[in-house]
Amino acid sequence: MNAGWKVLGAFALTALLSWAPPASAQDQAAKAAPPAPATVVNPKIPRLSDIAGMQDPKFIQGLRKGGYVIFFRHAATNWAQRDQSYADFENRDSQRNLSEAGKADAAAIGKAFQELGIGVDSVLVSPMWRCRDTAQLAFGRYEKRIELFGKVPEGPEGPKVMAENRAKYRAERVHMLSTAPTRGMNRVLVGQQDPMIPIIPGLHRDELREGDALVVQPLGKGGFRIVAQVTPADWTRLAAAFPAGK
Repeated sequence: MNAGWKVLGAFALTALLSWAPPASAQDQAAKAAPPAPATVVNPKIPRLSDIAGMQDPKFIQGLRKGGYVIFFRHAATNWAQRDQSYADFENRDSQRNLSEAGKADAAAIGKAFQELGIGVDSVLVSPMWRCRDTAQLAFGRYEKRIELFGKVPEGPEGPKVMAENRAKYRAERVHMLSTAPTRGMNRVLVGQQDPMIPIIPGLHRDELREGDALVVQPLGKGGFRIVAQVTPADWTRLAAAFPAGK
């Protein structure tokens, strides 16, 4: 069984164990209920606030022990701005940047990690400034990785080479998610949502909001398991409830 099927199989087993036959009364209640908020993630990816981990220090104890990959979608941005060009990643003026609220969220995430005692070995980011700034404000450092940007800039090589590069970028993102970090530490990735949607089963567009994170357990050989989706507010609440050393 290849790595991709391992990941899909894990989600399928979870869905099978939680399935129950629908009842007519339940169907009627569901039809009468208001629609779910657009930000509710697919049930295949549990939100921390919906699972025992929100009240269970074992979730934090696991992160303190290390061994996880934490993918952050960049913090909140100023949507009055638009990405105009990807030709020069250093040109901040041609990109959508963090809003003041996003800067505050990023700083709060970093503060929570310190208070929780969660160790981080490397911080890998898309070269877009909103990703770099999120990492810098939260963790004080970063390493740029074009693979987390996902798109392949057009060049004179032609469509065949571009397709090959896209495949390489995708493979590297899978490698980042499936490979364990340094023993006792965690790896942080910061990027945009679009490059991750094709490789994370159950993830749909905008279900991972700006500033949200996916805690990932790497399984090796291209396999990984999504543990939970965590919001910026979740990190702050967890830090208040389970500070390190108490």
